[in-house]
Amino acid sequence: MEKETLDSFLAIQGVTGIALLGQKNRPYFFRSFEDLSKPQQEALSQGLFQVLKNMPADFDFFDFQFASQRVFVYSLNQQWALLVAVDDSLDLSVYTTAVSQLRTELGENTNKGLTTFRLFARQVDTHNSILSAAAIPTSRLMEVLNRLCGLTTSHLGRAVIVNYWKVTRKEIIDRQTDQRAVAEELLMSFQIERSADIRYTGSLVSFDDSQMIIIQTWVGLFLHRCEEVIHNFRDVLRASNLSPEDWKLLLKSSPPNK
Repeated sequence: MEKETLDSFLAIQGVTGIALLGQKNRPYFFRSFEDLSKPQQEALSQGLFQVLKNMPADFDFFDFQFASQRVFVYSLNQQWALLVAVDDSLDLSVYTTAVSQLRTELGENTNKGLTTFRLFARQVDTHNSILSAAAIPTSRLMEVLNRLCGLTTSHLGRAVIVNYWKVTRKEIIDRQTDQRAVAEELLMSFQIERSADIRYTGSLVSFDDSQMIIIQTWVGLFLHRCEEVIHNFRDVLRASNLSPEDWKLLLKSSPPNK
């Protein structure tokens, strides 16, 4: 089975998930099936093979209702079973043709099909790990950013800190060439209050890697301004309640050593 076959099948309207279950091998769960916990996935796999043992040899498929989904179960051989989850928007005629082709290809060369599922699983795992590593929740960033505001305000005062944030933001935007509009839209969504707190007024629930680079550059320039006034500011930072993880979030370079 080629990867394109699996991609096309998952693109069918109404298909919400697919799983390849092995009686003695690792199961592969995708899309809606990934919402299940590991124990639930294992229980589902073991339970279905118990049911399959009691099915007549010539059965085509059976289906059952699972949460808000309908799940079709197809036996490929004694060792493997195919599960497909669908919702009410499914076009049954399109689905019937596609699942027949998928079953045929898996049945004719199960080993090749397993290779495709493994490849698909690696791509999903890699994509998820990249997303989790790069996407910083807005709430998390704002929590740390405002703790930094509190720390710097206690040493330099509100008026100075408000001015430094605004001046350095303008400098960062003015430095941009190709991405000036992007940087301006992003940074202007941070409202600098007269209290020296910062409030995010945009609609993003998280920031990706490219957005974090712009924000971290702004924070770095802001701290540089603070250091021009308090020359031992690094010592002040070392004594703060911000953790190394907090500094890693705020700055592109390494955090101050404690």
